[in-house]
Amino acid sequence: MHRQKLITDVVNLEWEMFTNVQDASGRADCQDDLRTFVVMRSSQFSAWATDTIESYIEDLKGARADGVNLMTLKYARMMEITFPEEYAAIREALPSVEPEVLNMAALIAAVHVLWAQEIAERYPKLSALGRPSDYDAAILAGTERWAAQDNYLRSELLTYSKRTLELCLRDTVEAQAAGRNMGIEILEATVTRYGYDSLDSAESSL
Repeated sequence: MHRQKLITDVVNLEWEMFTNVQDASGRADCQDDLRTFVVMRSSQFSAWATDTIESYIEDLKGARADGVNLMTLKYARMMEITFPEEYAAIREALPSVEPEVLNMAALIAAVHVLWAQEIAERYPKLSALGRPSDYDAAILAGTERWAAQDNYLRSELLTYSKRTLELCLRDTVEAQAAGRNMGIEILEATVTRYGYDSLDSAESSL
């Protein structure tokens, strides 16, 4: 019960920020889609260790107390790849990032890209519904403006505190060493929340 409440609290804090992100192009439809947001984000956190979730909650609470919207920062950092000219105009306004933090984020993202490639091989139809796992591949497919998974994840990781990022790296390394694919675990949690019995049943339904 404690763990489920933690996940609920994290998703509620994130939603408060996400639905209030201000974008120059106007409000996106997904900012009013609470159900999908809850499914996607709670599925992600279901794969996290409890102490990692607890650390991230403190990040969110601290940011809210300081009047900082971490979701806004995430999407701003994604622009470095997707809209470099616009990013150049806002870069100086973003918090600086230590080289060690950049390195940890890159290591985590690299493992998740490998996991995403395994998902694409095992569940190609489900994989096709998500973001491209690699930005270079997205360019080749002509979808470079739709931020690839590695850019999305790395940008999100850079909004975490160093403590939370260290825990995420620990979780990633431990999962990889144990032969677990956290991406598959997250995807399985996602399809379960949509009423499927398994990933295989969800894949075969598409």
